[in-house]
Amino acid sequence: MKYNETTQMWESPYWHPAVTTDAVVFGFDGEQLNVLLIERGNEPYLNCWALPGGFIKETDKSAEDSVYRELHEETNVEDIYLEEFKTFSDVTRDPRERVITIGFFALVVKSRYKIKGGDDARRAEWFPIDKLPELAFDHKEIIETALERLRHRIHFEPIGFHLLEKEFTMPQLQNIYISILNPERDNPKLLDRRNFTKKMLKLGYIKETGEKVTGNPYRSPKLYVFDEEAYLEAKKGGMKLEF
Repeated sequence: MKYNETTQMWESPYWHPAVTTDAVVFGFDGEQLNVLLIERGNEPYLNCWALPGGFIKETDKSAEDSVYRELHEETNVEDIYLEEFKTFSDVTRDPRERVITIGFFALVVKSRYKIKGGDDARRAEWFPIDKLPELAFDHKEIIETALERLRHRIHFEPIGFHLLEKEFTMPQLQNIYISILNPERDNPKLLDRRNFTKKMLKLGYIKETGEKVTGNPYRSPKLYVFDEEAYLEAKKGGMKLEF
């Protein structure tokens, strides 16, 4: 290896693939799960919808720095927790060159963010998870992989609460599970509202606030909160939520 005094970096004689980061941001609107996408303003896949993301730059200190930067530049979203979940390295995934991408995902309350396209993204929009447009690159596979990760973890961790406001109704919580778990195919019991409420309250870490949703004379569902201390105590028993 040789040190370049101009760039102050070591130069390697070995070939290197390009590396990108992509963010799968799931947002809940009270009824269904959504995914944040951008409309590409450059080739390849000009005008196609894709995940927010891009190439890691020399100024990025880490993959995490890259994905947060790209997400903010392309969608105006910041101050969220992103978790790395898988690397995608198929040789044909990008028509430009050999590109390896590191996938990250996040769970957010959709209404908290004012999204807008920026940088090389013409637009940024939320799409329902079951009504996604045709996607660029292998981004459909990336989203499906992130969703599969959620389907596994939601049985062991209260990840749904990241998608809800502090106070929420039981139907809202149930809608998250329905969006993620595909009950018509895999979990038909999940569609039973009474059974769902019974299962959730039995866990011990979902508490009634004593308040109800106001403004609807015909229907006033109860409000609940997530008790983190009770969850941590219940977690010691290695619980798993089954329907």
